Amino acid sequence: MSALFDPATTSRTGPRPLRLATALRRVFGVLNLVAAGAVVIALSVNISDRVVQGIFEPTHYFQYFTIQTCLINIVVLTMGGLFGLMRDVDTRWYTVLRACIVSYAIVVGVIYNLLLAGLSVNDGYVASFEFPNLIQHVWIPIFIAVEWLLMPGRSRLRWSVLWIAAVYPLLWVAWSLTRGLAGDGWFPYFFLNPGEMGVGGVVAYLLSIAAFIIGLCALAVGVERVHARLYTAIGLDRPRL
Repeated sequence: MSALFDPATTSRTGPRPLRLATALRRVFGVLNLVAAGAVVIALSVNISDRVVQGIFEPTHYFQYFTIQTCLINIVVLTMGGLFGLMRDVDTRWYTVLRACIVSYAIVVGVIYNLLLAGLSVNDGYVASFEFPNLIQHVWIPIFIAVEWLLMPGRSRLRWSVLWIAAVYPLLWVAWSLTRGLAGDGWFPYFFLNPGEMGVGGVVAYLLSIAAFIIGLCALAVGVERVHARLYTAIGLDRPRL
């Protein structure tokens, strides 16, 4: 930490902006932990409500992309909170992981609010509380996107991140289709069901969503690169090799 604020290492940027950057990382570190806690509460209330209604089916519930990404978000936001509080620069692997969840979170928010909001859930569940749904599909995606825009101290990203971001959605789609076609015929979303959409409809939806995810990840990498140059120029970040 002392080396970070040493004038010899900060050059023209000076120690004061870097102290501000550290303070900003600490604030976002706390907010990341709060966000992780909010996701835990949302999932806990949602599961409890389903159990009370007698319709909690774990093999269905945990197949939803939203639920799986919520579980990922708990881990990633917790790590982001600890890194924000304890480190001045995120590790490269964490920055890659964070870029991926930025794209997943925005997809969850956009797809839900454009295609799924107002539709009845295909397992018959009627939510007793609205706030878990808002946390999962609105507030957490917004927070993750804003944090990516403002948080200093990211490691530099390569464009190969785009292929890494595609791995999890591809595995999720493959398992969802395999499970639905060879199992009990249940699909987490209507656009995965060939019986409802037809094979061509499913393929069209999946290609569109895949392109959207890769496009969002490309945007996240581009934002990080611009963000790094800007923050370095105004002294809120260290020059990166």
